[in-house]
Amino acid sequence: MVEVHLGLKDKPGDAPDDGCRIADDKRDGGVEYWLVDGLTPPKRLLSLCNDGYGAAGVGEDEVTIGPNRLVHEQSGGSAWRYHSTSTFTLSPWRMVNERDCSFHDASEVTGTTTDIDYLDMTARSIAKDSTNKDNGIGCPEWPADAARHFTPAPGPGVFAAYDIVSPFLGPDPDQAKIPSGTVIGDCVAAMTTSGTNAFIVYGSAAAAPQVAEVRVVAESLGSLLIQILDPLAAEQPTRPGGSWVNLPHIELWSGHNDANVFTRLPLSELAQIGIDLNGGIHEGVGKKAALPSVERWPGMDASGRPVVVLRVRWADEYALLHGAALVYSQAEAGKQARLMATTGIVNNRPLYVPEIVSLRGADVDPTPGRCRVDQGRLSKSE
Repeated sequence: MVEVHLGLKDKPGDAPDDGCRIADDKRDGGVEYWLVDGLTPPKRLLSLCNDGYGAAGVGEDEVTIGPNRLVHEQSGGSAWRYHSTSTFTLSPWRMVNERDCSFHDASEVTGTTTDIDYLDMTARSIAKDSTNKDNGIGCPEWPADAARHFTPAPGPGVFAAYDIVSPFLGPDPDQAKIPSGTVIGDCVAAMTTSGTNAFIVYGSAAAAPQVAEVRVVAESLGSLLIQILDPLAAEQPTRPGGSWVNLPHIELWSGHNDANVFTRLPLSELAQIGIDLNGGIHEGVGKKAALPSVERWPGMDASGRPVVVLRVRWADEYALLHGAALVYSQAEAGKQARLMATTGIVNNRPLYVPEIVSLRGADVDPTPGRCRVDQGRLSKSE
């Protein structure tokens, strides 16, 4: 690896007129990191220019090089501060992980840390309990044992969630649309009723033959694509006039707090809907919000198993701007047997409704978090 510091005359075209910030409030033309590998032409990996990274002018960069690793830490912001840590492999060059912190510098109840795994295409986050006024300013620390033990309440005054993600489908909005009839492949990881990528919040984890899998892709802040594989669904009796709660179904909770608070929301700031596997939509508790439309189609997953895909779309393109949590109810013998959820559920209320996580934010080549539709299946794009 070669670190190159540029003079002012070589600063990027979009840099401030007085150049990029370095130590002691001096200026230069920025810094570049190049990979030199034998006879292969040198490759520029990163080009950084600290312009303050926000109105507060507190921006900083730190780059650490290790065995087949480059880690870039950046901080900045204004009233809202951020700190991000991006981890890359050098061979092949790609971003494999990103951990982001965001908080308001005058509010103890804000503070969210999000961890994105670009290899598994998953995102998890933790957020402060908004009812605890003594949490201090800043973001909660990522749990040390989160890799093997991730819980709905991983620490005092902190709640956790598996976030719904929005993959990068291409720069052209028209080409990035997912056609009806598409099934979701490995573009996103499955959450299961055995407790993988989800919390079992009611009942016990399903045994291997009965495990249901749900995959969710956010097409936008107003549209979700949800795929369900449930080996028990076809066995459930349908009773005219019976409650949809006893049928296999999706429950969606959306947040309606516009002050960037996502935890311990009162029922007046939550909206719940239920969607059965036939595409029927049912109004739940909480705020009365406009119901979405539901488009349904059957499909087969990569293993040849039958799945149901639901496109849930709101007229308001920002319907999920203030967070969303998903629950799947698996039924046995015509009754609700277990619930898996992306967040903790207490007294039939979500502890945390996390924001949709976009996988398109990193300005690096190749773009991480990419998926594509190939032969009717939404798959990771390597």
